[in-house]
Amino acid sequence: MLLCTNLCFKRLDQFSAGKIGHEINNNDEFDRMSRWSAGSTPGSVKPVYGARYPPLHHASPTKGTDIPGRMNKFQDYENSVSDAWDTRVKVDESLASASAAKVLAAHAAGKTHRDEEIMPPVSAAPTKNSRQQALQRLAIQKEPLPSSVSATPQTANPIYPKLPEISDQPRSAAPMASAPPQGGDRDQTRFARLRRLFSNGKSSGRSSPPVDVDLDKLREDCWMGIPHKLRPQAWRLLSGYLPTNAERREVTLQCKRDEYWHYVEQYFHSRFDDQNADTFRQINIDIPRMCPLIPLFQQKMVQEMFERILYIWAIRHPASGYVQGINDLVTPFFVVFLSEFIPQDVEVGSFDVSQLPLEQCQLIEADSFWCVSALLDSIQDNYTFAQPGIQRKVLQLRHLMSRVDRPLHKHLESNGIEYLQFAFRWMNNLLMREIPLRATIRLWDTYLSEPDGFMQFHNYVCAAFLRTWSKQLQAEKDFQGVMILLQNLPTQSWGDREICELTADAFSLQSVFDGARRHLSAQAASP
Repeated sequence: MLLCTNLCFKRLDQFSAGKIGHEINNNDEFDRMSRWSAGSTPGSVKPVYGARYPPLHHASPTKGTDIPGRMNKFQDYENSVSDAWDTRVKVDESLASASAAKVLAAHAAGKTHRDEEIMPPVSAAPTKNSRQQALQRLAIQKEPLPSSVSATPQTANPIYPKLPEISDQPRSAAPMASAPPQGGDRDQTRFARLRRLFSNGKSSGRSSPPVDVDLDKLREDCWMGIPHKLRPQAWRLLSGYLPTNAERREVTLQCKRDEYWHYVEQYFHSRFDDQNADTFRQINIDIPRMCPLIPLFQQKMVQEMFERILYIWAIRHPASGYVQGINDLVTPFFVVFLSEFIPQDVEVGSFDVSQLPLEQCQLIEADSFWCVSALLDSIQDNYTFAQPGIQRKVLQLRHLMSRVDRPLHKHLESNGIEYLQFAFRWMNNLLMREIPLRATIRLWDTYLSEPDGFMQFHNYVCAAFLRTWSKQLQAEKDFQGVMILLQNLPTQSWGDREICELTADAFSLQSVFDGARRHLSAQAASP
């Protein structure tokens, strides 16, 4: 018994000595940590102050927490930095007031500096599909980079192009000062043929139109532009929406319009279903961004019409579904068919659609749906998975430019610019982001007059469009300068004359290269 007691006391003494030694070692370790971060405990979170998060006040240490060296270290840190909240920095109040007055005066006079180009933000961390997503964002970019030119009011240039008026008066009474005599005579002759073609035979002294329309002849007369009074009916015929037989037009038109509204009744209620909610959500996101500077497309009634058009098209085309950028392709058809129901002296871009009867709005919506459906059917591979149509067209554009403008082609490649970086949007949106809407409508007069206008002729138009800016692009000496120019080309004042020159150049390129497919093949192309 006595032996056990002695052993127990001996073990307790050893344990006490070890515990004390361990505490001493812990105290030494704590002292070493205190020298690195005085007053902190392992695992504690300390606020870190910087330029974005300044301390609210400088707390004075209390007597109980005054640790030697802590205030000295903080003073050293405070002396080594120069922060905006440092109370020791003296501010010249008169100089600050004068600077503030200059800023206010500049804002009041509208002289804010907007001529500096701003590069769009980019993500520093690439994702799995970052390249494809970046190209898609580039394709749906709505507004050009800020510049003094882009601030031009929309009212200065109407969105609906109007060629020389078609008049029932003798040709000598028409003003010809704006065009050369020969060109004016040709236009008047062409307009007269179109007027006879679309005449309904009700006017006195006029013969009824032929039963069948010669589509090839119609394309020839419309290639150089269609007068605005005749454009709606011409676009319906050129799109294949209306038959060439005059006796079948009214019946076909009524059947197609009824069919569209049958689709709306059948499918539009499913837009909130789980399998369709994402599609309709994306449509809702894109429509308010569409043409933000044109009041027409910011009206609630117009946006609801676009929602139905785009959703019904997406439901009926599951191979591609809705893709960002398709919403832009509806706008030219909508403007053209809307112009049929408003006075000639009213600007389409600022017209209040709610003033029209409901029946006319329904006709505009149905006609826009069928015509944009015909367009998208011809270029649907642009919007299927991986967008093979766009990739093929961009490659063909690169090969074409290497032959028609080799200096520009080499300049782009020497600056590390890939055609996909700028031409993706040209193909995805058919140059609608590069030229104003009135120029787009005039360009589509020619596209619709070509058998494969949107599918094939558009490639040559893109080549001619790029050649138009060859000198300006070659004057830029770095990647940033070239890309900024390509994303903000000065086309705000473009109209009929510029489109005529562009399509003429494109036609000459097509005449040379369209019959020689090897020129556009990847095997025959040289870098």
